[in-house]
Amino acid sequence: MKKIITIMVVMLLMGYFFIIKRTTVNEGMEAVIIKKPWFLGKGGIETKTIHTGTIWSVASTEIKLISLKPFSIEESFSELLTKDNIPIDFKISLSFKYQKGKGSLLVSNFGESEEWYKNLLSPPLQKTVEIAVKQRTLLDMTDDVNAVKELNEYIVFGVDDFLKKQSIPVELIDINIGKITPPKEIIEASIKTEVEKQNIKRQKEQIRVQELRKKAEHATANADRAYMIRMGMTPREYLDMKRIELKSKELSNQRVAINSAKESNGSIQIHITMGQ
Repeated sequence: MKKIITIMVVMLLMGYFFIIKRTTVNEGMEAVIIKKPWFLGKGGIETKTIHTGTIWSVASTEIKLISLKPFSIEESFSELLTKDNIPIDFKISLSFKYQKGKGSLLVSNFGESEEWYKNLLSPPLQKTVEIAVKQRTLLDMTDDVNAVKELNEYIVFGVDDFLKKQSIPVELIDINIGKITPPKEIIEASIKTEVEKQNIKRQKEQIRVQELRKKAEHATANADRAYMIRMGMTPREYLDMKRIELKSKELSNQRVAINSAKESNGSIQIHITMGQ
């Protein structure tokens, strides 16, 4: 029995030392070595990281690869109240990059992947943006370019300051504030208000045209009346004169049409335009 146990221990030790694995670290990556010995040796995260090349390790050793290329995280904000108490929704895209050579610090102090963001940065960021939005009106957030720019700079400063104070080995590259959307009810009300404004403007224009037409008619009537008085004519005499003028104009148009037909050797039809 003792012999069998000895053989098993030897086999386990051979498996420990000879069952190895290969990990390739490409350009733009960083490898963090985490030792987890089964029996002998000391475990833990190695301080020095590997940037390029091949890592040979025993099966119990864990290799975490961290990308040093920029990456983005999107943060959503829902129903934040503006200064005029209007809820708005929007998203912010934050671009980060892990600091080279500090992968071990990241893994040992802040966990894997983006846990540092979810657990540490996201909650205060949400609160910071909520306070900033509360200081601005809906019009500021949707139409004022400077107000949005100030909000952008405010967030950048806050995130940078937080990363430094918490000693998180991450650099903020840039942020981008997405389209700010008021509630559907606010949008529909704004559209309705704009339609009503256009209708009122159209009605006012129609009234103005009618008033101008009336003024023109009054001016013509006054001119006719003044002419009658100046010429000492009765209303009937004035109307007879107008009919004669109209008839003369009609005859003149007819003569022009006939002359045009003669000049064209009868190749066109006569078209008589009645004057007014």
